[in-house]
Amino acid sequence: MSQRLQQLKLATFIALRIARSKRKSTLSLVTLISIVGIACGVMALTVVLAVTDGFQKTFQDRILGIFPHLVVTRASSSFRDYEAILEILRQTEGVVGATPLTGDEMMVANGPYRAGATVEGIDLDSVESTLDLASLVKEGGLAGLGEDPGLEVQGPTRTLRTPVEGVSLTVLQTNQDTPFVLVDDRTTPEADHFRVKALDLRATPGPIALEPIDGTVKTVYEMTAPIEIGGGRAPTPSSKGAWGLELEIPSGRFKLAATGETLALDAGRAYTLVLWTPKPGETSSVILAEHPQARLQEREAAVRVVDLRVEGAALTWAGASGPFVTTNAGEFTGYRAIPARLPGVLLGKALAKKLAAKLGDELTFVTPLRGLDNKMVGPFGMLPSSARFRVAGVFEAGFHDHDSRLVLSNINVSQRFMNRGKLVRSLAVKTASLTDLDRIKARIQRALDPYPFESLIDRAIGLDEKLKTLVSDPEASRIAVPRPDAPFIGGLRNVTEAVGLLKFSGSDSVKFNRFQIFDWKEKNSNLFSALELQKVVLSIFFFIIILVGSFVVVGSQIMVVHEKTPDIAILKTMGGTSGLVRLVFTLQGLFVAVIGLVAGLAVGLGMVAIIDAVDYELEASIYLIDHLPATVHGSELALIAIGTLLCTLVTTQISAGRAAAKTPVAGLRQVD
Repeated sequence: MSQRLQQLKLATFIALRIARSKRKSTLSLVTLISIVGIACGVMALTVVLAVTDGFQKTFQDRILGIFPHLVVTRASSSFRDYEAILEILRQTEGVVGATPLTGDEMMVANGPYRAGATVEGIDLDSVESTLDLASLVKEGGLAGLGEDPGLEVQGPTRTLRTPVEGVSLTVLQTNQDTPFVLVDDRTTPEADHFRVKALDLRATPGPIALEPIDGTVKTVYEMTAPIEIGGGRAPTPSSKGAWGLELEIPSGRFKLAATGETLALDAGRAYTLVLWTPKPGETSSVILAEHPQARLQEREAAVRVVDLRVEGAALTWAGASGPFVTTNAGEFTGYRAIPARLPGVLLGKALAKKLAAKLGDELTFVTPLRGLDNKMVGPFGMLPSSARFRVAGVFEAGFHDHDSRLVLSNINVSQRFMNRGKLVRSLAVKTASLTDLDRIKARIQRALDPYPFESLIDRAIGLDEKLKTLVSDPEASRIAVPRPDAPFIGGLRNVTEAVGLLKFSGSDSVKFNRFQIFDWKEKNSNLFSALELQKVVLSIFFFIIILVGSFVVVGSQIMVVHEKTPDIAILKTMGGTSGLVRLVFTLQGLFVAVIGLVAGLAVGLGMVAIIDAVDYELEASIYLIDHLPATVHGSELALIAIGTLLCTLVTTQISAGRAAAKTPVAGLRQVD
């Protein structure tokens, strides 16, 4: 071991002397050219990897700023029972938050300016748990999308501040002083159906069920019972002052189980079933019937008052323009039109620039199709519809596709405008960790689409029957008897047929999933695949420069070997081995490579720092982001260093081998 160490020290000393000029202490010109060649390749590869990594990181940050980690959709259609599914998602391990989303393509106009846009409805109560929108808003804010008009109590007067245009509000006054406001759904029911929802204001809320009594409808409809979703039960309790489930039910006569009342409910109507406790131990109910579509003019909203007080003086209800109704205890009013404000939207920065829109401007949104199931069919097919919105804010996601096309609105406004009712396109999910995304996705899939125990039993029984067939009845399994002249082929055929018999067929293994789950990379797979391919191609291209630089080292070493032939001969006559000579020139090549590597990394990192400092602007419509990013990863710098040294180590074996092959006799002939 000591001898090898001494040999390494000697080889290192000689290699360092060879790497320097014969008579000067500076590096020789040939060695300097070798160093420059390697440094150029390392510098170029460092900058290229930093820029491509910067693009990837910037795209990821900008996309995740407004795009969820996971998106859950129905495999067959949009879904209405999303409240129960949201509850399942939020209870899944690894899920931080979940929120519903809608999305529709529309045309937006601001005076003479036009642009296509994707209008995405967001739930203001839950969106912040999933998407970091507040940090993206540059002007205005999410508060401008709210619908709650607010109520002011001044003695017997209740003043309702300006609501949002087109909204239908139910104002509830109980024995408490402060009333509260609930937003109503006025979407047209399906054909031959009515819509009913419950408002449970009893002291002790409980189940609410409608039992059919005329024989035309067989189902008992529970309006506050848990919903069965994917084998798991997600409770949806009706808390005091909140809506229960909203159902569309075939018309007929029903009995209200809570009170024993008989209700005749007609198709095409919307009903609100109110239950409350006027006295301890007593339950009362009232059924409020309205036509689902309110006839409202522009800048009008519909308001009704439900006065659930047992006793008390008359109350005056007023809006921004003055009183509109007076109620006494126990009275229920129909919907009345009052002045309203336009609903607010948030525009992407590039879209706002394209439309020349600023805060407070009124925009016109036009959708080519409105409604579902022929609810808005005219004589020439589905009718286009338009509505006016107010610019409540401008956001900047930093990703051109979002900034130039995306519009954010309140999900309730979007549902009313499209006449869909409580229907969403997808559910957005935020996870605790991006690195554990696949595992969390699998947990969500199991929670929403669990594997039924009955199916597992059926498959186990099927496998047992196939095993019995294979063991007891070889003829039924069509397993051939091996021929004496070809036992190996026959045995292989037996094994193949046995595997074919026992394996799951397509019908056995297919399982229909009601829900589809996509992660953020799958939704942007084309973009990231292109970036990965670009990164690989550019890395190979610039690594060729390093390879060329290493061959420059080989060329310079061959010249040095030719010049140092007498010295090599003298070294060998003094006892130096061919291995020592090979080690000397290998180390000399590595010294040159290390110097070039350090110089290339230093220059490359300096250029990356300059790129960051200059903040070079890009055309966002072409590059999707507005500046040139650069991100340095230590692991990639280590790979560059290892690759450069390995490349030089391999190529220098050409010149080192030539040096080791020199004989003492051939060298001594050149000695002066």
